[in-house]
Amino acid sequence: MPRIAAANIEAHIRNQEKRILNAARDLFTSSGYRATDIADIARSMGLARNSLYRYYSSKDHILVAVVQREMAPFFEQLDEIEKEITDPIKRINAWIELQVEIAAGPCDAMMGMLGEIPPDAYELRKEISALHEPPTRVLRVAVEEVIEGSGRDARLITAMISSMVRSAACIAMETELSDAHISELRHSVSSILSAK
Repeated sequence: MPRIAAANIEAHIRNQEKRILNAARDLFTSSGYRATDIADIARSMGLARNSLYRYYSSKDHILVAVVQREMAPFFEQLDEIEKEITDPIKRINAWIELQVEIAAGPCDAMMGMLGEIPPDAYELRKEISALHEPPTRVLRVAVEEVIEGSGRDARLITAMISSMVRSAACIAMETELSDAHISELRHSVSSILSAK
């Protein structure tokens, strides 16, 4: 029986899960998701490979857990944007800034690794889709408020804005976005929102 290095079994499990996710994040970032296997993660922690399976059933599950944990602070910021900014245009601008911040940080690389999860892993794919829902919902609600009564399709406009922000995110991965880039992005979004 392994020794429990915590006050109780629940704390031990939380500590081990945290250690696993930290080790996995570091290895996925340095070696790449495909090049890292469960044995690498276990070895970096000084554990036997089968010990990891007590906590996570696969490397894919570990990746999803890492991304969920890394994204948690951004989801908290997203909640603040949604609850505290009543003006929909200001909410959209804050949403844009948060998305660019995410794209410029390490979380975006982790999100990109989610694409390597096999297509037939349906349950994991549901968890991945759930990660995209809150940001999309916050944007869509703000867009609906801006275009209310115009007869325009909020889903289409939301998708267009999301695509522009993703494109800016690609630039952010290559070089730091300047204030001029962000200003241009906001101007383009404003043009879409005000079109008749």
